Amino acid sequence: MGKTKASEENGVKWPVWDKEDLEAVEAVLRSNQWWAGAPGLHAGENVWEFQKEFAAYHEAKHCIAVANGTVALEIALLALDVGMGDEVIVPDYTFVASAMAVVATNAVPIFCDIDPESLVLDVAKAERLLTPRTKAIVAVHLGGNPVDMVRLCRLAADHHLKIIEDCAHAHGSRFSGKRVGNWGHTGTFSFQASKLLTAGEGGCVICNDDELASRIYGISDCGRRSGDYFYAHYHYGSNYRMPEFQAAVLRTQLKKFPLQHEKRNRNAKYLGKRLGDIEGISVMKPTRGTEELGYYVYPFLFDPQQFKGITKAQFYASLRQAGIPTADCYPPLHTLGCFRDRALRKGIDYSGANWGGEKSDDRFFPVTSETYSRSVELAQELLLTREGYLDSVADVIEGLKD
Repeated sequence: MGKTKASEENGVKWPVWDKEDLEAVEAVLRSNQWWAGAPGLHAGENVWEFQKEFAAYHEAKHCIAVANGTVALEIALLALDVGMGDEVIVPDYTFVASAMAVVATNAVPIFCDIDPESLVLDVAKAERLLTPRTKAIVAVHLGGNPVDMVRLCRLAADHHLKIIEDCAHAHGSRFSGKRVGNWGHTGTFSFQASKLLTAGEGGCVICNDDELASRIYGISDCGRRSGDYFYAHYHYGSNYRMPEFQAAVLRTQLKKFPLQHEKRNRNAKYLGKRLGDIEGISVMKPTRGTEELGYYVYPFLFDPQQFKGITKAQFYASLRQAGIPTADCYPPLHTLGCFRDRALRKGIDYSGANWGGEKSDDRFFPVTSETYSRSVELAQELLLTREGYLDSVADVIEGLKD
């Protein structure tokens, strides 16, 4: 099957950039101020301005820009005092960074199965994983779909737990009147190359607590305090700062984002209706209360019996041959060699984790395992095309049944 005419005419390359992005980078280059400096003594201005602009867009009080989304998670966990001996619940169906950030703090991730319709963390199952050592829960909004944050926040309040929202897929998502990232104690974002808002790399942490924001900043910038002497260091911190070039691109990209976000949501609804009419296809169901979705990817599941026994690999190959942009699904965390073989931090006792060795068998994570076996993800840039192209995508998928 060759590329369809529609795919050739309507394919969108990612990232989308223009003259404004070029001029922003050139302005930093010519300024000779390639780093932000410190809060009390600015060198460049783009990092500081981006932090204000992103916080305003995501309706948060504070935003601290950092090097990438993985360290954003690490910083958030450290700022919330997660460390040695603590357990942190993480969904089994997510990118490895959601759990590796926990490992980096010397805590132990505990994997939670997912909801079969929303494909995000199942709050009821998370509750059954609680132990006296549970310190926090990482709520990953996979594909931009929010975890049920009303239920999760109630659970966290009842058990005095910290909540970190992993919003790497969820720029712009809104749940029950709030942008994601504002429900928990912190929200973390990624600006990696494929993300909805990108500068190639980068990340940030948002929060609404002044004291917590100060701790987050200090950890990200060598243990400093905002406004104090540059060579005064008050607590543990590393250098996770974002440079001016990335922040300059993020500022221009953020201007484009609202219209892209609106188009993704509009096209996702249209595509969902088309795919929903195909017997054997089920699309990710937005969590009840979701008002806007980031749609970093567009996930759906197929029933092999309705598609002549086709394998997942064959399904993907057919879509790619037709020129349809796809994204690989994350393997369940419990299947990864680093967790199965407990090849992680030296000196940390992982024997009490619910993974490793025989505990990494698929039967202990039935929904995630079943979902992964027959899930397909379309790349987010596909949702920036026109409805005619989405029709052709649905036609290709339906044609795989013939």
